[in-house]
Amino acid sequence: MEEREQFTLLRISGKHGGSVVVQLDDSYAPGIPDVRGQLLVHNDFVSGVHDTYVEPRDLAGWAHVLDEVAAGRNAVWREAARVAEIGIRLDWRENDHDRITVTIADQQTTRLAISLEMDRGWIEEQRALLERLRAVWAHLLPAD
Repeated sequence: MEEREQFTLLRISGKHGGSVVVQLDDSYAPGIPDVRGQLLVHNDFVSGVHDTYVEPRDLAGWAHVLDEVAAGRNAVWREAARVAEIGIRLDWRENDHDRITVTIADQQTTRLAISLEMDRGWIEEQRALLERLRAVWAHLLPAD
């Protein structure tokens, strides 16, 4: 049986451990991910999985968050939405690395903040994952 490739919208992994990942489930259409998936959070203190979904229209908001953080501003993806929001705060930027705090909050009771030290280039890695997902969902994205 052929193994399908996992689709990942974001994979923020700190250079000394800790990560926040959004992976999408396989769909019935080969090569096209489902909108359902998991938000995975891990560090030395906590490890958790939360069911989530990502719709094609959510991709523009994630691109905006990456643009804001690249410009040195804080940003939140899917703020006040029905699914968990993800915020990124740039704590400091030095020569070859950034220190960020990623905040995950659902609309119920959970709020978690993870500080990560990132190698420079992490935003470009996130953009590459985003572009891959945009390419496979191109037929579902609204025209600009």
